[in-house]
Amino acid sequence: MSAKKRAPFGTWPSPITPALAARASRRLGMLQAAGDAICWTEARPEQGGRQTIMRITDEGKAEELLMQPFSARSRIHEYGGGELLAVGDTIYFCNDRDQQVHMLTPGHGPRRLTSVFNTRFADFAHDANRRRLLAVAEQHGAAPKPRNMLVAVALSGRRGKVSELAAGRGFYASPRLSPDGRSLAFLAWDLPDMPWDSATLYVADARDDGTIGRPKRIAGGNGSFVFQPEWGPDGCLYFVWDKTGWGGLYRWQGDRVARVQARRGADLSRAQWVLGMRSFALHPDGRFAAIFLQQGRPRIDTGSLAAGRAVQAAHCVQAHAARIDQPIAFADGFAALVATPTSAPVVARITGSGIEVLGPRDGGNIEREFVSRGEVRTFRRPDGEAVHGIYYAPTNPHYEGPNGASPPALVLVHGGPTSMADTGLKMSSQFYTSRGFAVFDVNYSGSTGYGRAYRCRLDGQWGIADVADCAAAARHLARQGLADASRIAIAGGSAGGYTVLMALATTDAFAAGSSHYGVSDLRLLLKHTHKFESGYLHRLLGTKPGKWRDVFAARSPLNLTHRIKAPLILFQGLDDKIVPPEQSRLIVEKLEKRGIEVTYHEFAGEGHGFRSAQTIIAVLEAELAFLRHALRLG
Repeated sequence: MSAKKRAPFGTWPSPITPALAARASRRLGMLQAAGDAICWTEARPEQGGRQTIMRITDEGKAEELLMQPFSARSRIHEYGGGELLAVGDTIYFCNDRDQQVHMLTPGHGPRRLTSVFNTRFADFAHDANRRRLLAVAEQHGAAPKPRNMLVAVALSGRRGKVSELAAGRGFYASPRLSPDGRSLAFLAWDLPDMPWDSATLYVADARDDGTIGRPKRIAGGNGSFVFQPEWGPDGCLYFVWDKTGWGGLYRWQGDRVARVQARRGADLSRAQWVLGMRSFALHPDGRFAAIFLQQGRPRIDTGSLAAGRAVQAAHCVQAHAARIDQPIAFADGFAALVATPTSAPVVARITGSGIEVLGPRDGGNIEREFVSRGEVRTFRRPDGEAVHGIYYAPTNPHYEGPNGASPPALVLVHGGPTSMADTGLKMSSQFYTSRGFAVFDVNYSGSTGYGRAYRCRLDGQWGIADVADCAAAARHLARQGLADASRIAIAGGSAGGYTVLMALATTDAFAAGSSHYGVSDLRLLLKHTHKFESGYLHRLLGTKPGKWRDVFAARSPLNLTHRIKAPLILFQGLDDKIVPPEQSRLIVEKLEKRGIEVTYHEFAGEGHGFRSAQTIIAVLEAELAFLRHALRLG
């Protein structure tokens, strides 16, 4: 192999073009077993972010089931999820354009089931005995906030008729019917809480006439939450509960709750931003598979429900998987969405010896020599608190930096803020590392995957703790010689975009910033935010309704623009209902008046998160050009 050429960091030629990164941005959504096949939803950037439905058999034959203009996507809570249910050969889904329930059967195109004005549907379950679907519904109307409820959708007689089952709580999720059809389990919670604060598990009698009885509280609430209730083949109800501060698998047997599987320092719970999320699967033969997060990395436990004891799956699964989502029982074992450090997410069978890929096989993989593998790092901020992150070194088989030089770095801030970064292949990060940038993806205070205490470190501290963690990440890179201290930029979207703006306003750790649909005015966010998150801000900022103005003003980047000196670029979707364009426009206007270098890009047809390939390409091209200029590269 010929010697590498020397060139300034950040300027290396790379085969990972913006177009390739866009093609590799396909997102796999819900996974469902359907007989000898698996169905899943798949977002297509080249089709404007449309979500199609794919199907693959046990033999590896894949086909697309949902054609344009249909798109399987729910907008409940604005973030959606729970858009798909497979029952034998029939698939039920929420169509993006009208938010109504449609059905797909072999040999037929989509047929609309419901016609309920201003109502969205998601998180379906099948009630075979009563020939209906159960679902979560969200009704929008004249009231300031939408009305959430559990409903039934008739599949015979007056097909498509919607009947209300439960209402009166702020939110509902996960309606699940027992195998004998006599009990309905579901989750509910109220403002100001988010589901990972206090989602409570209830069970109600399911009557012969289709109505349900008075719900009985089983677990959750009072400072803990329940996630993913599922009825087992033994008639017991299984669920994840973070009773100890770490999510474990529990079982309700009608008269008591018992723990089935838990691991100290490992978390089975998830922050349910979207409906239909899963972290464990139950097999009809009495086995289970549970995907714990340990220090942010997945580990699989499998075992027998009867024994109540689990064994860790084969080591090779743990070593190569960076993320494992949506586990399901399939054939004689389990399947899931699996991402690795060198490949995009795929549908895979989980076996005792490893991972067997079923599809799709064109996930945008790149030559291994160009892949920078994420290295999990733990560092400390000045007060001694530990912070976690994933470091990606500059990687290119044909180029290296000048002798004695350190690379520029991009500190990434994930959204949420209650979310997490993982070590799976992300082409946007590889876009930069293959050009000579270091990338540090920070799991700052508030991130999931590290237990409740770490997640709650952000309560009352948003705009402070997250900023301190990211600034500590920059210092860590500089101290370790992993980055040029004068050429470290910060980038993030949504809540991450807010952290970017606050970091530029309250620290001198970063030479430039890139905010994607970030929050600049907390007052405006509280005024315009949707119902799902309308109480979230008070927890994050330590305020209460009626007593919040001073704190909101003090932690709004819009009021701190006089302290921003570093160049800034902002990207905004014009259809964003969560962080409207006004948020970006106001801070751009203020910075321009001060003469600060600021660049602004708006995109028609884009909401909260960019889905179109054209937009993704434009953002990467503009961001790279901005960083090269702002960091004085080449």
